[in-house]
Amino acid sequence: MENPCVNVPFIDRIWRVRGSLALGFRQSPADAFARLDQLFQTSGTSYQIDDDTLTFTKKDPIAQDKMATFNRGTLRVVDDTDGGLLLYDLSSPTLQFCFALPFLFLGIAWLLKESRNPAFVFAGIFATLYVVGRILEPWLIRSVFRKNLGPDHLPAGEAPQV
Repeated sequence: MENPCVNVPFIDRIWRVRGSLALGFRQSPADAFARLDQLFQTSGTSYQIDDDTLTFTKKDPIAQDKMATFNRGTLRVVDDTDGGLLLYDLSSPTLQFCFALPFLFLGIAWLLKESRNPAFVFAGIFATLYVVGRILEPWLIRSVFRKNLGPDHLPAGEAPQV
């Protein structure tokens, strides 16, 4: 059971990526997770499937991991009127780190009497990284899911169920 005091919906948007992806055709959660399996077969990744929900955690993901930005999350496949729907909720410590560092460097700049410019430069760099990452990461992960779950990745001889 989650602690209700920790549930801060406006703040956790800083480091969480939530969204949905219409699958375009019906597929069971088991089929969808089987098609996503390669994303979770990387070093340091553990996952558990419970009916229609996949929960994963990553420890020290390798750079080649397409989901290396996210250290934990859940994926859920539900029926929709137009077919299946993938719902995802992912947590990114990288986004959290890039969000917090500009404040650290601005604090350092405030404490310094001389030569504040390097601290301002680093604050700007990490603020830019956060904004770009916040825009890019949801788009990239959605693209990865769409690529792995699309009808062109069906096993040979299998037609999509509409």
